[in-house]
Formats: sequence, structure tokens, C-alpha cells
Amino acid sequence: MSDPTRPLPKRQIPRWGWIAFLLFSFISAASAFKFVPPGLIYGVFAHWGEGFDAPWAGFVVEGISRGADHVAYHIENVGSILAVHMIFGGLAVLLVPVQVSRMWRRGDRRKHVYLGWALVPIVTIAALTTPPISFNMTLPFWSELGFAMGSVAWFGALVMGIWAIKTKRLVLHQRWMVMMAALSFGAVSFRLQLPILRIFWDMDVVFPYLGWTCWVPNVLVVAWWWHRQNRAARPAVQAAE
Repeated sequence: MSDPTRPLPKRQIPRWGWIAFLLFSFISAASAFKFVPPGLIYGVFAHWGEGFDAPWAGFVVEGISRGADHVAYHIENVGSILAVHMIFGGLAVLLVPVQVSRMWRRGDRRKHVYLGWALVPIVTIAALTTPPISFNMTLPFWSELGFAMGSVAWFGALVMGIWAIKTKRLVLHQRWMVMMAALSFGAVSFRLQLPILRIFWDMDVVFPYLGWTCWVPNVLVVAWWWHRQNRAARPAVQAAE
């Protein structure tokens, strides 16, 4: 067993890998936020001074119907939840890669700590608002379950990361945070896989499988990385004995 308090080696992922991660995450976040400008212009500003309900309803309905019409069918049942999910999900997808990047926090550990605790409510809200949206889709149950389970795994990785750092198990904390980042990248994987798979198959064929393929491969890659880390640490532990 590796020492749970021993930090991992400094170089885990090459610099170009983090840059690509950040770039695609930024694009994905921009896609999530695209409903915000029309929501503010045609919803909030158009109903300013009418209390809270009217501007918020306008923000949700006008923003989603004008800026994200492909998910406008959610408005009737989970419109407000969808709007909250898109905002916090976009923030999570944008900030999680920054949080786990050594390039950003180099020289000042406090940045990592502060952003880490700020991400706790952001990821929690983004994850817990996913299942109602998932089960409001017009997809087979097994596909809707996949999207929901991805969010459960995402929240679970966050909880495990918090537990690990609270118990001062630094290696486990780092590993679970990488897992959380991989699950956050599920939103990016979804947007990357969809256009590629549509080259070969119709949307109706492709879309249901994305409920699982957007995040399960990410988890398998991190599990393989965990296995490599354990194998690399084993000789050092045996030598010390």
C-alpha cells in the first residue's frame, strides 16, 4: 500500500494536456452560458421592477427558448432547475480544471484552498440538479439513468475528496479530485462525442448511449491511472521495509 500522506510526483499530466483540458472546458462552459444574455435582456431587464418572480420566470423562459432552444422542452417541468444547472454546471466545468492545475496554483497554496471550498457548493448544486433533468428527457430509461448516475458519481467523488483532505490523506484527496475533474469533463466529452458519432449514425441512435459514454470512459482512465500510481509506489514502499 502507498503512503496516504505522501504527495504525488509533481508532473502528472503534460502541460499540453492541461491546456487542452482548459480550452475544451472553456468552450463547454460557454455553451452552457449562452442562454444567459437573452435571459437577461428579454427576461430580467424587460420585467425589472416587477418583483422577483416575473424577472426570474422571464430569465428562464426567454433565455432557454432563445439561447438554448434544443432543451426548451424542459421549461414546462424543470425550467428553473435547468437554468440553475446550466449556470452552476458551466461554472464547475470552467473552474474544476483550474483547481486541479498545478500551473495555476504554483507558489500560492491558498488559491487552491479557497477555490476548492468555493467549488463545493458549485459542484453540489450542479450535480444534484442533474437527475430531475435526466428523468425529464424523452429517452429510454436506461439512458436517462446513465446521465443521472454520472451526476451521482460526480457528487460522490467530491464527497470522497472532502473526506480525504479532512483526514489528511493527501494522496487520496489528489486522486479523488482528479476523478472529480474527469467526471466534470463528462460535459465536454458529451459535446465532443456527439458530432463525431453523428458522422456514422443518426441522432436517435447516438444520443441515448451518451448518457453512459460521456463519463464512464473518463472514470476508467482515472482508475487505470490510480493503478499505475499504486504500482509505481509499491517498489519504494518495499525498499523502505
